[in-house]
Parts: sequence; C-alpha cells; structure tokens
Amino acid sequence: MPFLSMKMKGATLVRKGLERLRRKWPLVSRQRMYDAAREIRRLMAVEGAPPTYPIKWDSDRQRKAFFATDGFGRGIPTVRSGDTSKAWMVVPVPGSPASEGYDVGNPLAHAKYLYGTARSARTISKVHGGSGSPRWPVFYKVAQAVIAKLPKKVREALITIARHEGFKAR
Repeated sequence: MPFLSMKMKGATLVRKGLERLRRKWPLVSRQRMYDAAREIRRLMAVEGAPPTYPIKWDSDRQRKAFFATDGFGRGIPTVRSGDTSKAWMVVPVPGSPASEGYDVGNPLAHAKYLYGTARSARTISKVHGGSGSPRWPVFYKVAQAVIAKLPKKVREALITIARHEGFKAR
C-alpha cells in the first residue's frame, strides 16, 4: 500500500519552542499579577489631601466621640503619622501557593473609612470626602484601573518571550 510521507522542516524546533513557552506562561502571569499588586499598593500609599473646613461629620455622635476621645487618641487637631498610608501591603493569597495570586490591602481597621473597600466607596466617611470628592485614593477605582491593564501586559510579555524563542509574534 503506498503512503504519502509528510514532514515539516524544523518541526522539532517549533515543538520545543512551544513547550518552553508553555512552561514560562505561569511565571509570566504570576510576575505580572505581582507587579499589578505592587502598583496598586504604590498608588494607594499616597497621603490624602488636608481636610476642608467646616468638617462634614457623618453624625453628631461621631463628632462628639472625636472630641471626647481627644481626636480618637491622636490629638486635636489630628497630626498625621503616615502610618495608614504605609500600612498597604501585598501578600500571597493565604492558604495557596503564590502562583495563585496576591492579596493587596490595608489591614488597619479604619482604612475602609478613608479608602473604601475593594468593591465600593460606600464606606468612606464624609469627613474624608465620602459621597463627594474623596481626599484619599479610592481603593476600588485604583484597583480596577490597574487590573484593566493586566491582560495587555501579560500579552506583551508573552510576545517578547515568543520572539526570544524564535517565533514571529504580532
């Protein structure tokens, strides 16, 4: 029985290049995720604008508590220490290998009243510009802006690696 034999010149080279590219994909993705988390942390660590007067209290109870506790223990007028801005951190997702992702956040209990949460700005206190023009970076807006750029950055890194492996990537 006659057979037609077909071979592709350089097929072994192409296969090896694709295998190397496949092994690098998780490393590229993990590095870009880590870079994005660090970028979010960097953008969130910016000090907010000074308060505007008169202060817009969330409630009369909040105002009374502030003055009764000497500015919640930080004095009146409150002097910023920078600790809240410096508390932003990036850590591997708990209970999983770092390759599965990173958590970025501020562990301080009062941070949600300055920055909001990863999903909304509803928790930002009026004192800090909530329901108006926030004086501090808004966490969910910063995170969304950085994460929106992530697919493009991963694609660009993979194209660079593919070119290095000898592929002609567009």
